[in-house]
Amino acid sequence: MAEDTPAQTRARLLLAAETLVVGEGVHALSVRRIAGAAGANSALIRYHFGGTDGLLRELALRNGAMIAEERADWLARGDGFEASVDALIQPLWAQAAMSGDYRAIVVLDEIFSRAVPALHDEIWAMFADGVAQVKARLAAALPGVDEATLGWRIRFVTAAALDVPPRDARREGRESRDERLMQFRRFALHALGDL
Repeated sequence: MAEDTPAQTRARLLLAAETLVVGEGVHALSVRRIAGAAGANSALIRYHFGGTDGLLRELALRNGAMIAEERADWLARGDGFEASVDALIQPLWAQAAMSGDYRAIVVLDEIFSRAVPALHDEIWAMFADGVAQVKARLAAALPGVDEATLGWRIRFVTAAALDVPPRDARREGRESRDERLMQFRRFALHALGDL
C-alpha cells in the first residue's frame, strides 16, 4: 500500500480536527486525539501546521473562504430584499471545507471559542466586504428600519443559523438540510423584514 502524499496527510489531519471540533468542541482537541482520529503520527501535526493552533487557523481560513465565496456568488445574483436575505443566509449553509456532513459556519463558531484576536481579525477580513454589501442592500430594501435595528436583526438571524449542539447533520429524526434551510429562510425573511 502506497504512503499518503503530504497533501493527503494534511487533508486527513484537517478532516479529523474538523470532525472533533463539530462533534465535541474545540476544547476536546489535542495533538494525540487529532492524530488518532486521522490515523497519523502526532509529529505530523507540528510538521504540517506548527501545532494545533496552526491547524485550527488553516481549518478556520478554509471554512471562512467557503462562506465568503458563497456570499460573493449570492451577491452577484442580484439585489432587492429577498436576494439580500439570501446573500446573508445561504452562505451560512455552505458545507464545511473538509466534510460535507457539517456546515462551515459551525466549524468557524467552534474555532472562535479558542481563537486569538489576530485570527479573529484575519477571518473578519474575509467577510467584511460581503457583510457590508449585504447590510447596505438590506438597508436600501428596508428604508424604514434604522441602522442599529437592522444590525441587531442581522446578528439575530446569523446567531440563529448556528443551531444548538449537537450540530451534526447526521442527527436522526431531523429534517433534511434543504427542509431546514427552507424553514430558516422563511424565518429570516420575517426576522429581517419590517413586517
